[in-house]
Amino acid sequence: MTKGRLAFLLLSVAVLLPIVSGSLSRAATEEDSDEESLSKHLSVFSEVLSLIRRTYVEETSMDELLSGALDGTTDALDPMATFVPASQVDPYREVRKIGSRHSGLTVAKERGITFVVAVDPNSPGETAGLEQGDIIAKFNERSSRRLPLWQVQTILAAEPGTELELEVIRRGQTLDLTLVLGSYATAPPELGERSGLSVLRIARFDREDLDEMRAALAGLVDEGRDKLLIDVRGVAGGSAEAAFAMAGLFVDGSLGELSSRDEATLHFQSQEKSVWRGDTVVLIDRGTQGPAEVFATVLRQGVGSQLVGRRSFGHAGRQRLLSLSDGSQLLLTDAFYSGPDGKPIDRSLDPDVVVSEFNRRRMEEEITLDELTLERGLELLLKLPAEAVEDVA
Repeated sequence: MTKGRLAFLLLSVAVLLPIVSGSLSRAATEEDSDEESLSKHLSVFSEVLSLIRRTYVEETSMDELLSGALDGTTDALDPMATFVPASQVDPYREVRKIGSRHSGLTVAKERGITFVVAVDPNSPGETAGLEQGDIIAKFNERSSRRLPLWQVQTILAAEPGTELELEVIRRGQTLDLTLVLGSYATAPPELGERSGLSVLRIARFDREDLDEMRAALAGLVDEGRDKLLIDVRGVAGGSAEAAFAMAGLFVDGSLGELSSRDEATLHFQSQEKSVWRGDTVVLIDRGTQGPAEVFATVLRQGVGSQLVGRRSFGHAGRQRLLSLSDGSQLLLTDAFYSGPDGKPIDRSLDPDVVVSEFNRRRMEEEITLDELTLERGLELLLKLPAEAVEDVA
């Protein structure tokens, strides 16, 4: 058994441990009290740990095993959670402030696999050739499988000018890419035209872009436009608060909520009269995550916007660092955002019109999936009444 398999064994057991909130494993029976269930799981974990230390063919490090177990526990929560050792808490706070601003990459980790959620336009990640869905197998010959999420994010937040040699797996092929970290200007909302229809591309949800977006929508209204295609594919950057504010340019009244287990629910309301009142279609895909999912949900529930493309990522939650007794911290989701219906956005948004390799028309075989999604969105916006949407998918 390799050390990697040993770690996996221990991680599997660790998943049974209660999560930081104190919730117990679902395996507990109704007859067991909380204390009895917790005691059982801790006993099993202690027994496995003891057996490994006594009988495994190689000497093992208690610190390494326990650190791996905690990494496995957070990996079982969601792709955005991570355990940060006490010695790395202060540096990681700085990494969090930098975020994706040196790489343009939003990354996540699931079952030991590091993958790209989204790539910002005009960013070092885009320049390097990285794409949404890429698996990053190695950083400078170092396997990413043993790197917890906080360490991956630390690597990607290094000083501008840092050169990273990446081994990337894309659709079964291995690619060697060079990523040079650096600062870049985030793209503001961009208004264009396609087939006579207005197309609004939102690359990131930032408060400072709100005035520009309001002015762009007001200009369309002044021109007598009444149809708008909004593209939030591959968008994971920004804040949910900015997404609600931008959605308020389309929707009046209640926009959504932020709900957690222990805190009072935070409600979001539009702060001004909506600017746009025409028809809207929103393009989404697997890179549509967090703030972009909030925006798409509010428009769908608030004004009946239709979603076109592929299922979204499925995670619009608030990330929070929680301190542990030894000085280490857990980064986890402590609350989820919702749309006007109050249901948490904790799973993928299903498009009204699905665009995939399996529903191409014969004349569309040479068109890329991204271009096909755009064409389907325009087609729906231009020709189809809302009640005919299901026939397209």
